[in-house]
Amino acid sequence: MSTSNAFASKLGIPSSFLHGYIGILIFMMGDGMEVGWLSPYLVDRGMSIQQTATLFSVYGITIAISSWFSGVLAQSFGPKKTMAAGLLLYLLGTVGFIAFGVIELNYGVMLATYALRGFGYPLFAYSFLVWISYATPKTMLGRAVGWFWFVFTGGLNVL
Repeated sequence: MSTSNAFASKLGIPSSFLHGYIGILIFMMGDGMEVGWLSPYLVDRGMSIQQTATLFSVYGITIAISSWFSGVLAQSFGPKKTMAAGLLLYLLGTVGFIAFGVIELNYGVMLATYALRGFGYPLFAYSFLVWISYATPKTMLGRAVGWFWFVFTGGLNVL
């Protein structure tokens, strides 16, 4: 076992999941930073405050729906496949949002693609939590789940 893997195990992070924890941290940092600048940016480009509020509301609604479905889909198809689907939805939503929505200031496209992004990240993040629950030894499970919530909320709120 390498030094970093031994250190991660002592902290309660299963070494096979270390990259996943780092990924969730980065994912959530990006989401947290985006919330701070996107609305003012869109308003400065000509959208109304009501339009940006609706955009974020649609995003939040799709996150709530996807959060519930993440457990159902992870149970039905497995956490890895559900994570892959979430990542794909997030990437497609991001590319569409930037390339066809923001650049052209196309509100309809922005609503659809930002909603698609909203479906993506809970599928990825919460399916990772399911995977942790399935694959982590019982003696480490509490710490492993605690670390998930630490990187999830730390990434979202710290920045």
